[in-house]
Amino acid sequence: MEVVKRLVSSVLLAGGIVFVFAGLSAALGFTAAGMLTSIAAIAALLYAGGAWFSSTPQTFATAGGSETVIVFDRSLRIAAGATPGTPLLSHFPEPLRPEIETACRLALRGEHTHFNCDHAGARLSFDISPVQSIGGVVLYGVLITGSGVRVPAATAAPVATVA
Repeated sequence: MEVVKRLVSSVLLAGGIVFVFAGLSAALGFTAAGMLTSIAAIAALLYAGGAWFSSTPQTFATAGGSETVIVFDRSLRIAAGATPGTPLLSHFPEPLRPEIETACRLALRGEHTHFNCDHAGARLSFDISPVQSIGGVVLYGVLITGSGVRVPAATAAPVATVA
């Protein structure tokens, strides 16, 4: 099925490029400037389509043994790194968000939490801890996540185990 999808999408892409090139060239004349304009329009459409339809890479760990460390503030926004200011929960799959949010709110109250979740055939481990000032005031939270060995899912929904 994947081969058919790729073939159909390749044919549609090639047809679209031919139609855009022919249409713009006919409208602007078959001159060098018209053809360059057509090529520029095609490149812009391909870039925009790639940016719009490409999947956003997940920022949590997906490979066995790798870890991701995220520092977040009291509003559950990422405090530093490649995407500062973005909502922390937007970097995780929807089914995992309630459990992660609960643990992050506990960390902002000063409690350390560790739990495991099954998602997409992988066991994900989460450690969430408070970051305190010298005076004991919780300033930030830190979320450390890593993946374990791929396991068959017991159910269709992810399973959360709070330790």
